[in-house]
Amino acid sequence: RFLHTDGGVLYDRSSGITRPADMCGKTISYPGSPGPGGPAIVQTMVEADGGNCDINSYGKYNGGFYHVDALQSGKADVATLIFANFEMPEARARGMDDVGFFSLKDWSVPDFCQLVLFTTPQRFEEQKDALRKLVLAMRKATGIIHQQPDTAKETYYAYVREKNGDEGAAEDETQKAVMEATMTATLPAFPNDNSMASSYYARLLTWLIKTKQVDEEAVSKVLVSKYWTNEIAW
Repeated sequence: RFLHTDGGVLYDRSSGITRPADMCGKTISYPGSPGPGGPAIVQTMVEADGGNCDINSYGKYNGGFYHVDALQSGKADVATLIFANFEMPEARARGMDDVGFFSLKDWSVPDFCQLVLFTTPQRFEEQKDALRKLVLAMRKATGIIHQQPDTAKETYYAYVREKNGDEGAAEDETQKAVMEATMTATLPAFPNDNSMASSYYARLLTWLIKTKQVDEEAVSKVLVSKYWTNEIAW
């Protein structure tokens, strides 16, 4: 694991939504629509807030990861699978003065907005030493990020300027403000601890089964230890 941010549902308070139960029957924008993921997240939040809603009552819109566009265009009432460190600064910069956010962890949804490294079992065994070095390098970088955030920001900005040249220099003030706010919100999301508990994945699977996003029989045949290891994360 190399990033752990605050994920959840984006909404506009001016639409009348003030608490999760208010999302019952609303149109949801989410990547993967019309799959079950978006309604599963919103329905879990609604129920955690005491709401009683038909899972089939939700509208579905696939706005990809353009969550702010989906809300501002009126094509969706709420957007999920958002990262607060990305979409909240963007929404505010684009004029959504009353933007709101429901966090997964606050409303009974597994806190799954975490980025992890993936490979195959064969490549893991072949490249274990190199992958361990990669984890240690990320850990060292995380230390710099936490202890010297201004240096970390400037290093990234210098890379972007070098890569994009004049195009990068031509950013308008709104883009610059969004980038600065995003960086400020993102830097603390790099964890010092790269490991994850097997109980986290067990809890996630329980929720996926309950919300009918995966087949219970198929899942029962796959142990967490088959797809997750902390061997190089300690």
